Amino acid sequence: MTTDPNPNNGGTQEEASLKVPSKDRKKKKHEKEEDLSEEDLAFKQQLELYVQRVQDPDPDLQRVALECMRQEIKTSTSSMPLVPKPLKFLRPHYGTLKAYYDAMIDSPEKKYLADILSVLAFTMSAEGEQVCEVAS
Repeated sequence: MTTDPNPNNGGTQEEASLKVPSKDRKKKKHEKEEDLSEEDLAFKQQLELYVQRVQDPDPDLQRVALECMRQEIKTSTSSMPLVPKPLKFLRPHYGTLKAYYDAMIDSPEKKYLADILSVLAFTMSAEGEQVCEVAS
């Protein structure tokens, strides 16, 4: 118990502690996914398929997947209200794509992936930090 600093009450107050529950990230992520429209969810799944195809050993399949990703990014960035959906949905795959890029041999597909990673990196960097992928 503490003394009330307000002399008008003339009494004492009990201090109460309030515990704020921490947010469960997995639950939040699941709720966000449920908030996606059917169209957005299908689009997200399509982009995830492109990520898988980029890692395929067949260069022709890689090229098609990279071209599809590039086209989705290009069309979505023509008018930018917020972070475009392709970039938003590809964010979780940035590490995977970057690791695959590092393991690739020099090829036209590696340069193509570097271009996509460069655009994606703009949405990944912390404030004041600049990240840019460059094909070697």
